[in-house]
Amino acid sequence: MRKINSVLPEWIATHASLGDHVKPDVGVEYASNERLWYLLTLFCPLLFESYAVVFHPFWIKSEKYLSNNNLQPSDKEFDYKPITWPHFFKLYKEEFDLYSAVEVQEGIRLLLLKDQYWPSHISFPAQGDMEDTQLQRIRDVILNLYGDIEVCYYYCLLKTTDWFNDEILYRGKLSELEELWIQEDIRDNPSAIFPDTKEWCIVTNYDSDVTYIGGSQELLRGLTSLQGCDVYQIELKSNN
Repeated sequence: MRKINSVLPEWIATHASLGDHVKPDVGVEYASNERLWYLLTLFCPLLFESYAVVFHPFWIKSEKYLSNNNLQPSDKEFDYKPITWPHFFKLYKEEFDLYSAVEVQEGIRLLLLKDQYWPSHISFPAQGDMEDTQLQRIRDVILNLYGDIEVCYYYCLLKTTDWFNDEILYRGKLSELEELWIQEDIRDNPSAIFPDTKEWCIVTNYDSDVTYIGGSQELLRGLTSLQGCDVYQIELKSNN
């Protein structure tokens, strides 16, 4: 793993470094319940055969916290643990569906904020950051399909430890992902991961609770088959 003095290649630069210059397809209109599809056009280069959305997990200390009557003294010592969106929705008797997922989780947020303070036992999905194990499992599917290839690991400015410098680009093998977690000039997981071959990419934004993946249908089949990883295939909306 090494840091490189380079710039993002043109094919991914516009999307990975999301700014006002990024515009969705002007020929397509998106309804309020199609935010996931709209964000896909902003975050991910539209170069691929297939696409998937990855939901960053919710975090709770214990499901017992949802009912104070079930709390035990030892429960207060539990660490937060990640749970998937369908699991979290089920705790609040809500059904998970791609089209309604964003609106449902926003409704749960309002419910939890009804007393004007945030409950200490729940943390909502990290913005711009997949959970470590989630990213490792996705990486392993890619590694098994493409081999231990060299890729770029991109960190936007807000994921660096010194906001007064610049974005950071690391280069290394897929198997070296974990080495990023001990680097002192970056934090969290990459904003984008991609190979030079443009066969696939993983990209998110610093204020997003989802990540997008573009690639082949074979790759997407492998990713969406991961149990408990919250990866779902998503189709581009046509302007026809």
